[in-house]
Amino acid sequence: MKQEMYLSLLDELRGKTIILVYSFRGEQEEGLKQYDAWKSDVISDWLSAIEEIGCLPLIMDVRTFVFKAMNNSLPQTDFVVNLCNGTISLSTLGLVPATCGFLNIPCIPCNAYVSLVGENKHYSNLIARAKGMNVPRDLNINDNGGIFRPIGFGSSKGVVKNPSQEHINTYRSYVYQEFINGFDITTPIMYNPLSEQLEVMPAVVYYPNSKDNSWFLGEEEKSKHMGYEKICVNLSDEAKCYYINMAKSLLVDTYCRIDARIKCKSISELIDRKNRPIEHSELFFLEINPMPTIKKNINFHTSLSSLTDEYNMKNCWDLYSSQIQNATLTGLILSNSIMAYFKAKH
Repeated sequence: MKQEMYLSLLDELRGKTIILVYSFRGEQEEGLKQYDAWKSDVISDWLSAIEEIGCLPLIMDVRTFVFKAMNNSLPQTDFVVNLCNGTISLSTLGLVPATCGFLNIPCIPCNAYVSLVGENKHYSNLIARAKGMNVPRDLNINDNGGIFRPIGFGSSKGVVKNPSQEHINTYRSYVYQEFINGFDITTPIMYNPLSEQLEVMPAVVYYPNSKDNSWFLGEEEKSKHMGYEKICVNLSDEAKCYYINMAKSLLVDTYCRIDARIKCKSISELIDRKNRPIEHSELFFLEINPMPTIKKNINFHTSLSSLTDEYNMKNCWDLYSSQIQNATLTGLILSNSIMAYFKAKH
């Protein structure tokens, strides 16, 4: 896409109506109370992004959105941003995007198919293997030394090594795999309207304070943002190709995030790798997240903040920020996502 077309589409966004859909804290309906309750920092970040590109924002809880959708009382709506994720039952994860699909309203970041298949760790692992990615080998649940990951949860909930029988009974649906000694690495992927392609962004490595290569990002560490620092690294061109092929196989067309482990013997070895691209052979796929949390100071922003001229997305950010007053990274993510739908439409 030429810059003139990009600027024209950016101007075309103005006046569109975008609904932010989230879940109330304290919701009692079984299917709804499973969703993560979204805090003000997430909603306010998206609200600012909607306003900065000249769109009209509406905010609705998921119950109100579905009710209005089904009784034909929604206001005119151009796009929905779905902030409902983190469920126990994957079947409920499709509620908002499926409702959008029924009404033919584009849902950001993805439709029901992408959210359900991508968030299912069992199926995403099968797809990753089929696409040639390295995946930790599956273990029998009675084998020692493995790591247990519930299929339907986000935010590292329920992720443990060597689970107890009580833990297994609590979560029931899971993958249990060989634990890869090394370090957690998460890599954002995002649509770039200038290149009209999905692009791999700088990867974020979790650098544990313990300097222990058997450390992993658990539920407590993730929720409290403790026990680690973050380091941005680059993936090799080969590794980027595998990541893009994985995202495309799931029909991701806006943004997503791939989580993996870097097989690594020590912190010093990890530091050495900071100065060179991470190779495909060093990466072991864990999961793909087609509905990652977007807000200030979280992985997508950490990654985008470290863009250099070798990334085409840097040109897109420079152009976007030259046109938008007080431009934010969430605004870039939102506008690029909408342009991905424009591309599909035309």
